[in-house]
Amino acid sequence: MRSKGFFTDDRAVSETVGFIIIFGIVITGIGLVTLYGYPVLLSQQAEANMRNMQKNMIVLQSDINSLTYKNVPYQETSLQVSGGTLMSIDSDQTPQTFKINRGGAEYFSFQPGELRFISENNDAVISLENGAVHKSYWSQEGSAMLSEPRWFFDRTSTKNTYVFSFINLTSDSLAQTGIGTVQIKLVSTPPHEPIDIKGESVTIEYHADPDNNYNVAWKNYFDRPDLFLTEDGSSVPYHRKYLLDTTGNTELVIKEFEIEILSL
Repeated sequence: MRSKGFFTDDRAVSETVGFIIIFGIVITGIGLVTLYGYPVLLSQQAEANMRNMQKNMIVLQSDINSLTYKNVPYQETSLQVSGGTLMSIDSDQTPQTFKINRGGAEYFSFQPGELRFISENNDAVISLENGAVHKSYWSQEGSAMLSEPRWFFDRTSTKNTYVFSFINLTSDSLAQTGIGTVQIKLVSTPPHEPIDIKGESVTIEYHADPDNNYNVAWKNYFDRPDLFLTEDGSSVPYHRKYLLDTTGNTELVIKEFEIEILSL
C-alpha cells in the first residue's frame, strides 16, 4: 500500500469549496456577457432592422415609380416591419411644402404625404417622401437621402428642360408592425402643360417640417451639379430656395401624382 505523503493527503479537500469556485466563475462569465455582450447583440439587431427597412422603403419607392411612370394602376407588396413602426402621414398632417415661383409670385405649391418608419431601439427614422427615401435622427439636425427622386435637367443644343416630379401619398391614419401588405393605387391627376420660362426669374423652394426635418437631404440633392440649380442668398434653415438656370430656350415640366395608400 502506498503511504500518504505531502501531495497525496486529501484531508483538506472539500467539494463545497470547489463548487463555490466553479459557480463563481460561471456567474462572473454570465455577468460579463450580460454587461458587454447583450447590448452589442441588441445594437446589431437594431442595425439589421434598420437595413431591412431601408431595403423595404426602396422597394416601395420602386412600386410608386411603377405607378407614376409606367402607368401601372395598382401595386401590392408584403413587408416585414421589425424593431419599430411603419406609419402613413397624410399631407395635411405635415407643414413641409415645395413651391415654384415665377417672377417673385407663387406659381405652384405642393405638400407631400409620406411613409415613415420610426425605430423603437434608437432614434433613427426612415421616410419615403415625394419620391425620395430619407434617413434622419431625432437627436441630430442632419438627414441623408438614401434614394433620389426622378428629377431631371435635360440640355440639348436647342432647348433646356427641367422636369420636376411631385408625388403625394394620401391615406387614412395607418400603422403596422410585423408582417403586413402595403397596397397602393394611382389616383387620376390632371396633367400640367409645359411652360416656357426663358429669361424668367424662377425659383424652387423647400419648406421643411422642423419636427421631421429633411432639410439637409434636400439641400444636398439640390446642390447636385447636373440639376443646374443655384442656391438663393435668402435660404435659411428649414427653408431652402434655389434659382433655375433659364438662360437660353428653357422649358419647365411639372409632373404631379397622387398615390392612395389602401393598407399597410
